[in-house]
Amino acid sequence: MSQSMLQQVRGNEARLYRCSLCGEPAAAELRYARLRLCKKHFIEFINRKVERTLRRVGALRKGVKILVAISGGKDSAVTLAALSDLAKKYGIEVYAIHLRLGFGEFSAKVEERVRSLCNMLGIPCIVVDVAEAVGDPVHILARKARRPACSVCGLVKRYFLNASAIELGADYVALGHNADDIIAYSIKAFLNQDLEALAKFGPVTTSIDDLAVARLRPLYEVYEKEDVLYAILRGLPVVFDKCPFRPEAPMEDTIKEMINKLEDKHPGIKISFLRRLEKRIKLYGELAGSAKPGRCKYCGLISQGDECSFCRLTRRIYGEPRGPKVREYLKQVIQRSFATR
Repeated sequence: MSQSMLQQVRGNEARLYRCSLCGEPAAAELRYARLRLCKKHFIEFINRKVERTLRRVGALRKGVKILVAISGGKDSAVTLAALSDLAKKYGIEVYAIHLRLGFGEFSAKVEERVRSLCNMLGIPCIVVDVAEAVGDPVHILARKARRPACSVCGLVKRYFLNASAIELGADYVALGHNADDIIAYSIKAFLNQDLEALAKFGPVTTSIDDLAVARLRPLYEVYEKEDVLYAILRGLPVVFDKCPFRPEAPMEDTIKEMINKLEDKHPGIKISFLRRLEKRIKLYGELAGSAKPGRCKYCGLISQGDECSFCRLTRRIYGEPRGPKVREYLKQVIQRSFATR
C-alpha cells in the first residue's frame, strides 16, 4: 500500500496530533467519535466495536462456534483477527474456511495469505477446493451456466459456507462485510425495492434448524477505512488486489462514494443509518412476505421450493444435482482438517 493511501485511511491530520487517551502520536482520527487514537488504542477501539455487535446479537457465549469465511482480503482478515482476540476473552471457538475458487495466480496468492494469517493467529483453517468438489472452478461454472461470474460465485459461496458450517456444527458463519458494504447493499436493495434482500442486512440472520446456519457480520459498524488501517497496523497478511472477475464500477461503488461524501459533511451518519436499519429489519421481512423456507429434495439444505439454487444450477449444467456430492466432500475435508491437528 502506498504512503499516500495509508495517510488517507489514517485521516489527513492524524499524524499531527496526539492520542486522546494516552498522549502518544495518533495513528487515526475518528471525527464521528471525536477521537484521535494511537495504534494500540485504535486496535482496541475496533475490537470493542466488534465486541458490542456480538454482545448485542447474543453471540458472546462460551462454547459458541463461529466459522469465519476468509477470502484473503482485508475485511475477512480483520474479522478473523478481532474474533481471535475475543475468543481468548470469552471462550468462543473460532475456525476459518477458505474457498479455493480456481482463479489461477490470483487464487494461489490469496491462499498463501490466508494460510499465513491463520498461522499468525493460531486459528484452524479449512481449505475447500470448489473445482474438486463440483467438477469445475467458479468462472467455468458461470460460463457453462451462461450467467455472470459474480452471480454464480455468490451462489456457490453461500452454499459452500452454509453446508460447511452445518458439517462443522457451527453456530454462526461470520462474513467480512464492513459498514460501507452493508450500506451500499441495503441502499441498492431499497432502490430495487427488494425488501426480502433488505431484511437480510442486519448484523445477524436467524438460523433455521438444520437447514441454514445464522450469518454474522462482526464489522457491522466498522468503516472501510478503519478496517484497512486496522489490517495495516496489525500487520495482517492480506491481498489488496481486486478479483479479476469483478465488474468495473458496480452500483455499490457509486453508492459508497456518495455515502462517504455525506459522512465527510455529517460525521456519524453511517452508523446512524445502520442502527436505524437494524431496528427495522424485522419490519422489512414482514413487508416482503417471504415464503417459508423449505428443504431441498436432493441435498437437504435450505431452498425456496423443493430444489435449492445450487442443486438447480448444477443439475442444469451436469444433468444431475451436485449438492449431495459437495456435502460429502465437505464432510471429508473437515474431518481431514482436524485429524491432522
